[in-house]
Amino acid sequence: MTSPLLTLPLLLCLGQAPEATPTEPPLQARLSFQGLDADIDADGSATYFHAALEGHTPELASGLRAEATLSFFLSTPATQGIALQDFGSNVRLRYRPSGWESGEGLAVAVHPITTSRLYMGFTYPVTWERQAFPRRSGNESALELRLSRMHWDAFVALKSATVADDLLLESSRRYALLAGGFLDVTPELRLALKGTVLNRGQVPNVANQGVELHVPVKGASLGAVWHHGAPVGNNVDLALYQGDPTFFERFFLPETYPGGFAASVSLEGSLVSQGLVDPEAGYPQRSTQTGGAGALEARVKQGFWRAHALAYVRTLSFIQADVPGFPPYQAFRSDAETRAEVSGTLSSDYHLQDWGLTPGLLVRVTRPASLRNGPESPLLSDTTAVFQGPNLISILPAGEDPGLVVTVKATARWDLGAIAGVLAEVSYTHDPNRTLFEDDETGVSRPVLQPANAVGFNVLLQARF
Repeated sequence: MTSPLLTLPLLLCLGQAPEATPTEPPLQARLSFQGLDADIDADGSATYFHAALEGHTPELASGLRAEATLSFFLSTPATQGIALQDFGSNVRLRYRPSGWESGEGLAVAVHPITTSRLYMGFTYPVTWERQAFPRRSGNESALELRLSRMHWDAFVALKSATVADDLLLESSRRYALLAGGFLDVTPELRLALKGTVLNRGQVPNVANQGVELHVPVKGASLGAVWHHGAPVGNNVDLALYQGDPTFFERFFLPETYPGGFAASVSLEGSLVSQGLVDPEAGYPQRSTQTGGAGALEARVKQGFWRAHALAYVRTLSFIQADVPGFPPYQAFRSDAETRAEVSGTLSSDYHLQDWGLTPGLLVRVTRPASLRNGPESPLLSDTTAVFQGPNLISILPAGEDPGLVVTVKATARWDLGAIAGVLAEVSYTHDPNRTLFEDDETGVSRPVLQPANAVGFNVLLQARF
């Protein structure tokens, strides 16, 4: 069996929570503070406080253990008081039959509030369906079943939420099915597969016309990981993992530097199709829209030096898959010009063992996704919309084309033993697609290009008990 040290980064890469080892304390707490500002010369700075508590019991019966993870954000809203936002809390029962190896067994998990730990895809920039139902009227919960053996793993999960139905003027319960697993083909090669099927519910604007039209979704993700030698941990690139519920857990996993050469390479692809409203049909009807994404990541470690490379592509329909559509619940017009997002990142760092400090440098070049509708379209017919993420849109002035976004970061990780850690990055970004709407001389609001250069920072502090 693969050693726990090698298995841990692979399990995180493939979306599986590692099993607690008997040497861990029964309770572990983490308090994290994050402050970030992408542009120190503009509004938009933010601070976050994250608290997490993990616990596991000794054996309740022969081979049976219970685990729980409480993970949430604390924030102060506009009104008085403190708001709590769940970040993937769950409860899990594990059973290991007599004679099975450590890490093997059956697991049943309940995700009572959010389901962001159950998702499609593997590498964070190209993951999707962390939330299956955008129009839910309450919590989105899930039940997960998993069987783990020495060289393979299989799981099935059912997400559930109460979703608004504007046709019936009531809410109905919807379900999303996810299933998959992985197979160790060799001690160094792992293959993984996931699939999903769900119905997001009734299209709201069509329901107002008295027409029943739902949004069915199907998708699959395929991934492969090859590794050699000791594990190579994550680089300090905080911007890539903001929505990942394991973000505050895995970034301070201890990195080992046993010497020698180590490397890993992962490759994945996802395909999703969903039924959206055909914007060109005279009567509301469904049009199937397909989106895709892929990612290639490589990591290398030699002594105390590490290098990371990540390249990924996301079609615009994939970026908008979970929203879904643009405008909401609509497919793109047949004459629309859409362009996929393509991004490449290179980074390198060096660990100064005596100080526990790991400084590094990162460079990223991104061609953002964009949409330009045809001249017959009533929406954005003479302008280009640039998409930085789901519904994160910049409208360019008429006649302007999207430009490349270049980011350079100086990064640092400082490990203060087993009780605390600091991650920090200072960034320079050249983004020629930054715009704001301003009134022209006739009083009409139009997009105006803003300064392309920005300097920002991102700091994460964590204490562990």
